[in-house]
Amino acid sequence: MADEFPLPSSSYKELIKIIQGYGRIGAEASLADVAKITAMPETGISGNNKFLISIGVIKGGKKKMITALGAELAHALEHEHDLPEEVAAKWRAIVESNDFLQKVVAAVRIRKSMDESSLESHVAYSAGQPKTPGVTTGARTVVDILEAARLLKEESGSLIPVTPQPRPIPETVEHSLSISDSMSMSDSAMVQGAHVRATHVGGVQLNIDVTVQCTPAELDTLGHKLRKVLQDFNEPIKPDKESNSPPLSAPERNEEAEG
Repeated sequence: MADEFPLPSSSYKELIKIIQGYGRIGAEASLADVAKITAMPETGISGNNKFLISIGVIKGGKKKMITALGAELAHALEHEHDLPEEVAAKWRAIVESNDFLQKVVAAVRIRKSMDESSLESHVAYSAGQPKTPGVTTGARTVVDILEAARLLKEESGSLIPVTPQPRPIPETVEHSLSISDSMSMSDSAMVQGAHVRATHVGGVQLNIDVTVQCTPAELDTLGHKLRKVLQDFNEPIKPDKESNSPPLSAPERNEEAEG
């Protein structure tokens, strides 16, 4: 006899509403609280709670609340139409943390493909549940979750396993930033160093870390001086028309001035 596993009692669409309801509340909630925010009957919610607890989406006793993993899923589901990949990624994280769901995916991988009806029967049997209309609904919802996670997809009337593509690794480009003397900062207010990281993933994101030493009296003009740093960084370096020599760095200019 297979180990008993609680299946959902509702369709995938209704299960999403319950997850979003717990996510919107964000704290311990009674069945009445969730029913009110989802416009669903309390029995419909309670029939899914054991499943949601078993996959780590909610937790608690008489009152339940969303988990950290569940909150991420609920937030992604709120933007499902615009960010379907995020929804798939959050569902995959849940599947990867649950032995039962992983075994269902493994069963399809071993067979290379399964028709929907056979897979639903396999889910019900593996869960140790009798073949009833309610159990069939829950098994269908489990299959829908695996499709939403993009671990299974329909092809020629059957479901086949999908190997998720790894997310692209951001390309990181590091630049050194020299601070020009045009900032006219005193020694005590000199920018000691700056680090700029450009990450390219469909666009450019700049993260700039600047270490500054200054006295309280110099705080009023510090913002202007830092803006000048960014301006200097964004402006291309113009070659010296009278010389082909590379421009001196700030330390080199200071040594030359002292000489």
